[in-house]
Amino acid sequence: MDRTIAGIDFAAIGHQDSWQNISAMVNSIRTGGQGLLSCEKIKDIYSFIPSSVLFQVKVRSQTGTEINGAYIETFIDPDKLNTQFIRTNISKVMTAMSRAKKQGFKIVTLGGFTSIVLEGNLDSFATGGTKFTTGNTLTAAFIVKGIEKAAAGMNVNLRESNVLIIGATGDIGMACSHYMKTRAGKLLLCARNLQRLARMAGELEKEGIDLRYSVNLQDLVPDADIIIAAASSSGLTIDHCKKNVLVCDAGYPKNLEQHIVNNKDIRLFHGGMGQVSCGYDFKPDYSDSMYYYDAPHIMHGCILEAMVLAFENKFENYSSAKGNITPEKIEEIYALSVKHGIVLAPFYNTKGLW
Repeated sequence: MDRTIAGIDFAAIGHQDSWQNISAMVNSIRTGGQGLLSCEKIKDIYSFIPSSVLFQVKVRSQTGTEINGAYIETFIDPDKLNTQFIRTNISKVMTAMSRAKKQGFKIVTLGGFTSIVLEGNLDSFATGGTKFTTGNTLTAAFIVKGIEKAAAGMNVNLRESNVLIIGATGDIGMACSHYMKTRAGKLLLCARNLQRLARMAGELEKEGIDLRYSVNLQDLVPDADIIIAAASSSGLTIDHCKKNVLVCDAGYPKNLEQHIVNNKDIRLFHGGMGQVSCGYDFKPDYSDSMYYYDAPHIMHGCILEAMVLAFENKFENYSSAKGNITPEKIEEIYALSVKHGIVLAPFYNTKGLW
């Protein structure tokens, strides 16, 4: 677990979003012809497993460059993502970050929930040769570029559309709001904390942005032509959507379809995802049990951001803290991504590809 791994350009720290995925992962990495562990047995031991590098990955750019990466699993229990377990989860993430620094990995991204527990505060890890990023800038880029592409394909005029952003005061939600404020007809902003939401809305209104905001999601949903869900969808219920509303599920886990009433009248895609055109290879190859997409070489934007930075030899704390993602930064990282053949993933949802 602590052996030195040479030649690693980037790493991703992450966690699994369901016990189904965890069961497949745990049983795939067990060796020696051991029998399969039941999900209940895995639940008993899972949170006691220390963070470790599960596999390495070689990624190819269309420029002809290759880089090497590593995936560090935190073994965070997916049933313990709420504030009651915040100290335990922070400890797991910080232990994984310390392992990455000890290994001397050049750029490390925090995937999924691992950046949320630290609220993007990476300052205490900013010193030394290893740099950290939340990956939120490229994630936001794939979300908004996906909305633009999907809207054009559906003949939806973005400049005449009401765009609802759920989780508007989070880092990705804020990034999407500032990108869309000059491109959408009207912003509809929703978040749980009224004080932060009102402050953000007030700042946008000073810029002359047309908007409405509410902590009650159903106050806004009926008027939305486009919905960006940039927060965890746990506990949400979305009802009375417009027919053929365009929905981007950009949360983690991506399960918004389960929370939309009459979802047959919507067009939903999983946002914040990219595709590596020239491909990548895992070592060991656990893809049979850990790859769940209907198209090849799809990956979360947060992980892809570290790849892009490594391709560019841009080893810096690129995405950190909250509220620092500007439209200019979105355009910058997106252009660098496309340069290396890392593009928007095909549109898909739980039913498959569009």
